[in-house]
Amino acid sequence: MGGDLGPRSVVPACVRFLTRFPQAELQLFGPRSQLQSLLINQPPAFRERMEVVDCEQVISQSCNPVHALRHMRESSMARALQSVGDGTCAAMVTSGNTGALLALGRSILGTVEGVRRPALGKSLPTADGSCFLLDLGANIDCSAEDLVQFARMGVEAQRVFSGRESLTVALLNIGAEEHKGTEEIRRAGRLLGSDPSMNYVGFVEGHDIFAGVVDVVVCNGLMGNVAMKSAEGVIRLIGQKTFTIDKKAPIKRFFGQLAIKLLRKWRAQLEPGRYNGASFLGLEGNVIKSHGGASSEAFYRALLTARECAIADLAQRLGKSMALQAQQQTGCD
Repeated sequence: MGGDLGPRSVVPACVRFLTRFPQAELQLFGPRSQLQSLLINQPPAFRERMEVVDCEQVISQSCNPVHALRHMRESSMARALQSVGDGTCAAMVTSGNTGALLALGRSILGTVEGVRRPALGKSLPTADGSCFLLDLGANIDCSAEDLVQFARMGVEAQRVFSGRESLTVALLNIGAEEHKGTEEIRRAGRLLGSDPSMNYVGFVEGHDIFAGVVDVVVCNGLMGNVAMKSAEGVIRLIGQKTFTIDKKAPIKRFFGQLAIKLLRKWRAQLEPGRYNGASFLGLEGNVIKSHGGASSEAFYRALLTARECAIADLAQRLGKSMALQAQQQTGCD
């Protein structure tokens, strides 16, 4: 309910999801009257697999997280989180307020033992595979210990999304040299470098994220959010330029037409909506954050991510991994 388009983008995405996965069932949280008006034209077979959970309270994008935590416990977001907490649902997806989601998620679901700060992360396309980037905006100020913890969670998540066990890890920085960056980033580098369980390769810069030189890139939420949205902006600009070729001078249009099919193919492959859906790692449940302005196509992609996390039970897997690492560290101490 909290996204820019609200259920207008969610309901069509749900129908498409149920069409692809005949065994899946969904719960939709929000005002019954508003949701039913969008569902009434859907075939009965789909309506039977989409249970509407009536929630009159809705958290807006402008809602203060503290207010949401204290006064919005019956909201659609809170009750969806509770459905994950009590095991009714295997995962949840929302385009709503990120701060409220974090506050309510920590309160309702709790955090994995040993995790101080949950982090947002997602797998992004690279030249020859994918790279998992975190944090994408949940934590602005991070200590070196936070960044190390993000790295451990990111590795476990990327194992699920990539299917590979041996993964390299890097810290996002303003340069690859060891003396670059803040004291906390440099200290995080030293901590990761001394951890035998991490295949740490050093610092990388923003352009390295999509070059495929590393499997997991770790940073604070400010750097990660700016990096991701800057890349999305460039991709959209390329798409806009591709469709203006016909307006150019004849010679430019001639050469442009030679490349337009390839450009359009690349644009389709890299369209940000195709990679919508970031995992809230560190919560005791599978929670997927969609873009606030997600289209129906983008929300559908977030549902696919949620399904992947549910099948792998990423939250539980991450919890076991963090507990094992804690035991190993205690043994070394």
